[in-house]
Amino acid sequence: MKVLLVYTNINGFHDDNYSFGLASIASSARKAGHEVKVIIVNTVQCFQKIKDALFSFNPNVIGFSSVSSQFSFVKDFAKELKTMRPEIIVVCGGVHPTIWPECILETDALDAVFIGESELAFVEFLEKVARKEPYQLCDNVAYVKQGLLFRNKCKGLIDNLDVLPFPDREVYPYMETLEKTVYAPFHFSRGCPFPCTYCSNHAIAKANGREKSSSRFPSPEYCIREIEETINNFKMIRTIAIVDDIFGLNKRWRDNFLDLYKKKIKIPFMCLLRADIVNEKFIKDLKNAGCYRISFGIESGNEYVRNEIMKRKMGTDAIINAFDLCRKYAIETNAINIIGVPGETEEMFLDTINLNRKIRPTSTGVNIFYPYHGTILGDYCFKNDLVDLKKLEDFSNERRDTVLNYPADWCDKLLYYHREWLYVSEK
Repeated sequence: MKVLLVYTNINGFHDDNYSFGLASIASSARKAGHEVKVIIVNTVQCFQKIKDALFSFNPNVIGFSSVSSQFSFVKDFAKELKTMRPEIIVVCGGVHPTIWPECILETDALDAVFIGESELAFVEFLEKVARKEPYQLCDNVAYVKQGLLFRNKCKGLIDNLDVLPFPDREVYPYMETLEKTVYAPFHFSRGCPFPCTYCSNHAIAKANGREKSSSRFPSPEYCIREIEETINNFKMIRTIAIVDDIFGLNKRWRDNFLDLYKKKIKIPFMCLLRADIVNEKFIKDLKNAGCYRISFGIESGNEYVRNEIMKRKMGTDAIINAFDLCRKYAIETNAINIIGVPGETEEMFLDTINLNRKIRPTSTGVNIFYPYHGTILGDYCFKNDLVDLKKLEDFSNERRDTVLNYPADWCDKLLYYHREWLYVSEK
């Protein structure tokens, strides 16, 4: 079977062009003996690459991976592909179909969507397609029949991540990522146990049949082998970014990983952390292993917004302490913030600016709130008609503009603060 996988990142807020999920799907499909090609689409004009592959590669299956703000592009591309080659099976997976499988009802160009972690299910799907059996019976698949949505059971989350092959950096154009960034990205753990209302982790867990999300880790040895293989294949790598939602939540895992990393890798790395899990020993261990930069999700400087609306359950003192410890050990810091959540006032937002001034991060950035289906805060927005559905339909400016029905003057202020964030947060 020939499988064409497509990652759209048109006007996306991520600039590294690397989809860990799609790279993992590619690995599993190749391991099962299928021929796989991956195409990255950064602009609408790049769609020509997919059309060219229709005839040069001649795939049996085309699979898109989509987040919410990219799905309008996926629908358009799928429609054109089906017009050109109606016999090709076109499917879509990723976060958006996982938390909102109803999206398949918006188009007749997708034959199915995949829900949840689908490395195993996608391989079974390809086998059924190859044998000309009804692929609609596969686990993790949702499809439309006579205008109705049918959703099959999911295999569930993969607990033993060591059974998966490393994400494919050979067929996936990983070099394009390295050319756009100063680091090589790695993503090891899956899931997060914290109840943040704007985040999709718990919605993803529920889609996979679990009541709530939790963190799952490959073994430290597996992770180190993946890094070793990658830096051996890409000699130009000088720094590494571990982009797990929260690095090292499991203390035993992180202690073993950092010990192995220090002994075997010896390349500077950066990671993401929660401020309230930080203590001096943790920061010192990170520094000794080669960590030079940590990103922290501050999200809001206002206690009510952070802990009651966002459910971060994180005190301001913990945030200040984390940044103080990083300064003590000469580790660079990045502060990540969110503005524009329902219920936030300008006075509350000014608390975010003031906290950033107080903690003095090496760098800082801000995202405008985006309502994801399946999240507590996103569902609240949809149920209470706070979302401008017309604007949402063709919206790709995720986290840089708002899709909520705010008054024009508040929308203008959000755009101003987003545009001038560095200036206002450092005055």
